Amino acid sequence: MALLIPLAACASLDGGVAVTASPTRQPSDVTANGLDHVYAVGRDPKIVVRSSTLNFLVAAKGELTYNPANRCLELVRPGSPPAGLVWPKGTTPTQINGKRGVAVPDIGNILQGSSVDLVGGFEKWGKSAPFGYRVDGDIDCLSHAPNGGVFVIGSVEKVSV
Repeated sequence: MALLIPLAACASLDGGVAVTASPTRQPSDVTANGLDHVYAVGRDPKIVVRSSTLNFLVAAKGELTYNPANRCLELVRPGSPPAGLVWPKGTTPTQINGKRGVAVPDIGNILQGSSVDLVGGFEKWGKSAPFGYRVDGDIDCLSHAPNGGVFVIGSVEKVSV
C-alpha cells in the first residue's frame, strides 16, 4: 500500500514557486492497470483529452494558440517551441465568434489568444506514447507536436484575455 502525500507547491520552470495545485483524486481515478487513456475529441479544433484528473506539479504560463495546419490547440511560451496539449477529463472543444478553444469543467471557456497559467507536467511525446499512457484512436495533435513537447494539464489556474 502506497502512502500519497499531496504537495502544496513546487518549483516552476521559470524558477521560484509555482501556484498551489488543486487536490487530485486518488489513484483509482486512473483507468485500468494504472494507464491514463488519451483520445481525440472534435474536428476543428481537435483536442486530446485524458481519462483521469490526476495532477502533476509543474507550472506553465503561456498563450493558447491555434495551429491551422493540424487544427490543434497549442501552448506558446516565450523562448520555447509550441507544446501540444493534453486536456483534463471532461474538456470539450469549442468555437465562439470565430475563435477556437476549449470548455474546461469548473473553469469555463478558454479561447485562442488567452494567457493561461497551467499546472501539469511536460512529457516528451513523439510517434509513441510515453510510459503510463494508452492511446485510443488518432491523436496527431501530440505525435506532430514540435520537438515532441507535450504539456499534460492537470488543472487550469488562471485565464486572462
